[in-house]
Amino acid sequence: MGETRRRRALALLTLAAAAHLGCVVLGALQVDLKKAGRLGEVLAAHSALSGADSGYNFFAPSVGALPWARFQVTEANGKVSTDALESGANHEADLRVRSIVALFMTEEDESLRRALAASWAGKVLARHPGAESVVVRLEICDLPSMKEYRDGKRPTWELVYQAKLVPLPRSPAGSQGKGGAP
Repeated sequence: MGETRRRRALALLTLAAAAHLGCVVLGALQVDLKKAGRLGEVLAAHSALSGADSGYNFFAPSVGALPWARFQVTEANGKVSTDALESGANHEADLRVRSIVALFMTEEDESLRRALAASWAGKVLARHPGAESVVVRLEICDLPSMKEYRDGKRPTWELVYQAKLVPLPRSPAGSQGKGGAP
């Protein structure tokens, strides 16, 4: 009986793997599974939850350049270091940060871009309380096509935006009024 049960489990696992691989192939082909009735809806839900519907087109010509925000921090003693918004502690949070950086790249309102850069600089300055300044640098990685790569071209970083920000001088504790009458 144990051998029969093991064979059935193996067959079921093989069937599940084949179904998932089928979802991956259909996702790469951009097939809308929801049009295939109830089973299609179930497969579409599985594909969305597992990532099988992502299309896997990372190397496609239509994939945009990868944006990156870098921060050059100058300490009071002259030491220069670099920092980033991404912490590496949580993949999903880092993806959210990268999405915000990508939106910055498409924003046309310069005052909004300056405000966002100042907000990022404030976050970085909070990590470096003794810093005199921070330079916000937004760059895009220019990936060559496969043909260009074979011909010797390599990825390069192109500067898209740069701003130097300095922290406001801090007033002594208690000297700032909170408004209103004493």
